[in-house]
Amino acid sequence: MNVSELEPYISRFGVDVLRERGISELFPPQKEAVESGLFSRKNFVIAIPTASGKTLLAELAMLREIMEGGKCLYIVPLRALAVEKYDEFLKWEKLGIKTSYSIGDFESKDEWLGNSDIIVTTSEKADSFLRNGAGWIKKITCIILDEIHLLDSGKRGPVLEIIVGKFRRINPHLRFIALSATIPNADEIAGWLNAELCRSEWRPVKLYEGIYSKGVLELYSNGDSEVKEIGRGDVSALTADCLKDGGQVLIFDSTRRNAESTAKKISTITMRFVDSNEDIARMVLEENEGEMSQNLADCIRLGSAFHHAGLLNSQRKIVEDAFREGRIKVVVATPTLAAGVNLPARRVIVKSYHRFEGYGSAPIKIMEYKQMAGRAGRPGLDTRGEAVLIVRNEHEREAVIERYVRGVPENIESKLGAETHLRFHTLSLISEGFARSIQELVDFFSETFFFYQNRISPIFEIERVVTQLSNWDFVEWDDVLAPTSTGSLISKLYIDPLTGFIFINSLNRYDSLSEIAILHLICRTPDMEKLYMRKRDDWVEESAFSVRNELTYYPSDYSIEYDWFLREMKTAFCLQEWINEEDEDSICEKFGISPGDLRRIVETAEWLSYSLRRIANHLNHPLQSLIMGLESRVKYGVKEELVGLVEIKGIGRVRARKLYSAGIKSVDMLLKNRDKLPALIGKKIAEKIIAEVEGKRQD
Repeated sequence: MNVSELEPYISRFGVDVLRERGISELFPPQKEAVESGLFSRKNFVIAIPTASGKTLLAELAMLREIMEGGKCLYIVPLRALAVEKYDEFLKWEKLGIKTSYSIGDFESKDEWLGNSDIIVTTSEKADSFLRNGAGWIKKITCIILDEIHLLDSGKRGPVLEIIVGKFRRINPHLRFIALSATIPNADEIAGWLNAELCRSEWRPVKLYEGIYSKGVLELYSNGDSEVKEIGRGDVSALTADCLKDGGQVLIFDSTRRNAESTAKKISTITMRFVDSNEDIARMVLEENEGEMSQNLADCIRLGSAFHHAGLLNSQRKIVEDAFREGRIKVVVATPTLAAGVNLPARRVIVKSYHRFEGYGSAPIKIMEYKQMAGRAGRPGLDTRGEAVLIVRNEHEREAVIERYVRGVPENIESKLGAETHLRFHTLSLISEGFARSIQELVDFFSETFFFYQNRISPIFEIERVVTQLSNWDFVEWDDVLAPTSTGSLISKLYIDPLTGFIFINSLNRYDSLSEIAILHLICRTPDMEKLYMRKRDDWVEESAFSVRNELTYYPSDYSIEYDWFLREMKTAFCLQEWINEEDEDSICEKFGISPGDLRRIVETAEWLSYSLRRIANHLNHPLQSLIMGLESRVKYGVKEELVGLVEIKGIGRVRARKLYSAGIKSVDMLLKNRDKLPALIGKKIAEKIIAEVEGKRQD
């Protein structure tokens, strides 16, 4: 189908934008979706392979919706994806269409988004908008649910189900378009959404899947098979074979350490295929110069890179952009990348199909492998893509081919039935007025994907959850269900009700708490990520014992909670060193984490300290002022005296301490000593900071 045929739906100007982006023909699955009613008011589930044009179909539907006076919400699972989609949709500004994204503060309504035509956000942030009563929500007429197969995720799936139900109640005529790679039970999801199913196996680049063992590569595709002698060398041989023909390689390894080691090993091969990448390496070191960042920069100089959650967000983006530009030839990633940003390569190598889960190693799901394999083949650059699993012997060869190459991915199954999810969402449904009785709660949950799949009544679980919320004084359960003022606040803060209970219970017991006690209180909650204990972490137990009289909770050494308690304390000590200005790299080394982990922990702690402060305000607790100060210190990683300086854009914790040590201790002193700043922090940075301060004062 030529894009000119879309003019009646998206106008000639819309077609011109497509042509400017090099799109003149629609792919077969796209053509099928258009002919099936994409430009009607039908709901759609579009289940087609990676790189087959799902996003463009969503864009076309949104474009038509906006031209008819509607407003669209595009929901993604990851923050990085929200930014990526926002950048992608900016091309429609030529038609006067305004796109915005929001991924931050959970208690914000972001009413400014009401002026946008397309709003990109995460599922959690969308739910937060609903909880906080954002006024523009009622104007949404079309919702895109990207990566709908994440209904299977224990973390994100339940949120997706609930926001679908809430939006259906707000606007029964709302249109849903769900996007996914091919999944077995897409028809079940389509049934739940009352949607037209558009399913296809077509790919713009033919995909070969296979195995590599003892120097031999076997590839299969729709009955075709190939056998190729590569030579022994495992990952190195497979990589060199692809690079010599101008391809790029994406390698999935089981752990961060393995990913870094493999990237370093592969760099001895990639160095022959790149010019200088020194500028990219310098960018990686701008925000952090620790050991891991130095290792990454060394790899990048030689044309390889590793990619995992331990990297800073800025570093991950640098790697992704350089790979897309072809300047990095090989990226070695942990499996999180498979479900994340769009990063195709000619050859995808699955170095290990086992993952550590709980107490041992287990084979990955077929779905996880298929997500990795789907990255193989760069549209417009490759005529084929290859996904290869590495095996060691004949027995393993047969099992892997049968399970992964020929296997069908597992069905998507709802995870909403867990009590933690029911508790979290039941409070929000009562607080937002979606349910005022047990029966109305049952009716709401009966419309979720969980009930659609299982056909069982959740009434007993719901009654138990409501009883618990009532015992915690978060809801009143008389003739009708209603939130208490405390329960309403907990819901808007987007924290687990159990977190709220822990906070309130501790504040009611103590009028004063020390710094470490407050940090541990934050780390006790189910919303806080806990650090793992290592053999060398004996110091944690000793340090915890030394402050035991300050804490709100200290279990018996023999209790089953003790090991968990030590993880809480390790995390609290990590935060304590952060707010007392210990060197970032030293913290990472001492606690066995990477810069990305530290930033993620700090970000969560900032949200929880904010929530604790809001609850303290609600209770008019004497600790509210102290907690407010601690909240700022957690955000910036400084002692109390530097808070005023680090709040100025461009002054981080290191520069703030340098200025303070030089006698510049406030914003006023900053302006009075502007002539001294270049020598302390550099001329360009000093100019930016002065402009920032003066601009704020004028405002």
